[in-house]
Amino acid sequence: MKRFSVIFSCAICAICACSLLSGCDKTKTPSEIIGSDSLSDSAKSAFPADCCNVTLEKAVEKVVSLSPAATEIVCELGFQSALVGISDYCDFPETLSAQKVGSTENPDIDAITALKPDAVFTLSPLSERETFALEHSGIAVLEMLPPTNIEEYTALYREIARAFYGKELSEGEKETEKCTEIAKSAEDALKTAAEGASLGKFVYVTEKLTIAGADTFESAVLSLSGENIASQDGYLSASDIEGTPECIVADDTLSRSDITSDSTLGGFVNSGAEIYFVSSRCFERPSARTAEIFTQLSEE
Repeated sequence: MKRFSVIFSCAICAICACSLLSGCDKTKTPSEIIGSDSLSDSAKSAFPADCCNVTLEKAVEKVVSLSPAATEIVCELGFQSALVGISDYCDFPETLSAQKVGSTENPDIDAITALKPDAVFTLSPLSERETFALEHSGIAVLEMLPPTNIEEYTALYREIARAFYGKELSEGEKETEKCTEIAKSAEDALKTAAEGASLGKFVYVTEKLTIAGADTFESAVLSLSGENIASQDGYLSASDIEGTPECIVADDTLSRSDITSDSTLGGFVNSGAEIYFVSSRCFERPSARTAEIFTQLSEE
């Protein structure tokens, strides 16, 4: 019998993503939204602003994203036309047409520099040499933290939004609340998608057959609808788990036989644990599409 009282459709995730766009007119270009010629006095005072420990003198208008997650969030916020360069791994949304410029592991610094972006977004550190080359060309390198919990997930949204909207101003001004509203919308959308799902006590099994511990993003997301019995930090061996889960959530590159052939996990199954397979992409690319994890669970 299914463990979920509500069956989600893909439309739910679409609605969640759309909710993040409140206040952003997608028919406008970024320059129309944040261009210096059209900014109110209060909006102009939002800069200079600190973003990822870098001081931005003005709102970014041209961006290179070396992170698929950052690319998706920029598009969610209505600034897709600001993307002049993207990583080789950026493939969503399908309408992306920006130039491919390598990856965080092997960025094409010459190509990035030639595009003359205001900033480069990345969730993985570049080498000192690469960072120096970009900064020497007047390009801000905005390194954001890959989230390990829901607070850091919303912080990712806040930092990306701040690059476009600037620092938070005095209470009561519309621009003040923009970054905070966007971050809260991201959190609310994720929690809304989790409503009605009930995993009970669970473990999450990675592609490498390790168990996601309490301080991982996988645990944080799935814990919105259950309790991770892997209470230690990091990625653990199944034999380190104390207790028996009601559900085993596993990377969909694994098979049922991969799970049952492990002595510990197989023992959980024999004790009645149900197995659900989900895409690790939902965790590896923290964005509105992370909410799809609950759709996938309900369809199992």
